[in-house]
Amino acid sequence: MKVLRLSFLIFVFWSVAFAAQKDKDSLINRAKVIIYERPDETISIALKLLKEENKVDQVAHLYMLISNAYIAKRNNDSSLFYILKATSLINKEALPTTKIKILNSVAVQYQQMELYDKALETLDQSLVLTEKLAPMDKDRIFNAGFNYAVRGMIYRNQSNPDLALEKFKMAAANFEKLKLDKNSAANLSIIYYNIGYCYIDLLQLRKSSEYFNKSEKFAKIGKANSLEAYALKGLGETLFLTQNYTESLQKLYKAEEMALPVGDLVLNEGLYQLLANNNLALNDFEKFQAYNGKYLAVKKNLEQNELKSLNRYLNTQQLEEQQKISAVTKRFELYEGLMGILTLLFGGFLGKGFYDIRKRNRRQRKLIETLTSAKKVL
Repeated sequence: MKVLRLSFLIFVFWSVAFAAQKDKDSLINRAKVIIYERPDETISIALKLLKEENKVDQVAHLYMLISNAYIAKRNNDSSLFYILKATSLINKEALPTTKIKILNSVAVQYQQMELYDKALETLDQSLVLTEKLAPMDKDRIFNAGFNYAVRGMIYRNQSNPDLALEKFKMAAANFEKLKLDKNSAANLSIIYYNIGYCYIDLLQLRKSSEYFNKSEKFAKIGKANSLEAYALKGLGETLFLTQNYTESLQKLYKAEEMALPVGDLVLNEGLYQLLANNNLALNDFEKFQAYNGKYLAVKKNLEQNELKSLNRYLNTQQLEEQQKISAVTKRFELYEGLMGILTLLFGGFLGKGFYDIRKRNRRQRKLIETLTSAKKVL
């Protein structure tokens, strides 16, 4: 009977633990799915789960999830704060895939802050770890695609559209190997959106429209309104550049409506600027002033966020330098201590050597004196 009771209790505890884990997994999946549409809810879910989590890998993933949600909001300062928390775990007992994801997230953060050399350096570290995974491993394919996509964004920001296109197409080739789900569809939408802008930079507007349409298609598959808004913004810009102002406004008004719940400052900045320019081209000065005012307000907000994140980065760099100096000072003190001990040992060794020589000399002198005295007696 006791055995039956014990078995029942074990079953109950296991069932409760399984149900709790299932609820946690469900919450994490929801947080990932809504990250572009409702980043504030993603942050709220992840912060709640952090209070109950103590496994290194899970804690790191939750920090990265919060950081990415703040990137979706274009709040670089808060994003940097949480990615630095994840980075502090990288030397602990974490899985290689966790370390790769942390490095990728750090690279994105540096890319957002326009610290491109640091971003590329971090991507190189990530790629070394990624290429150690099995060739057909889906984590290797995903992380390689992600790595190339971030490189593409860096080269695009550095006004090198040809090199950016090469990296984006490599990224797309990797993501196309994965099963088409909401996540891979969202990533393909982002990549095709960026390819569209590379073609705008190269003044190939027909091709840019083709890729913005692809971006919109995959955003719809991923059910990501914010990404669809980005694709529509791209199409609106192409139409503006070809002087189709009325058609451009139709795309942009739809994008504005879809972007409203997201709070993406960069998206809003681009939309408001294009809406202002289109209305100015159509001589609608009232709407031009309204949208231009919104554009300037968002631009100011973005500049303040960038200044905050730069200050946090500089403070972090200063702390790292202080830690390096402290480590060097400790090593110097250790070496100084060792040198002191070695000097004492060497001095002791020399002293003993001199003492032994003097002792031997005294013995030899005594022996000589004894022999000399004996000869005199004889």
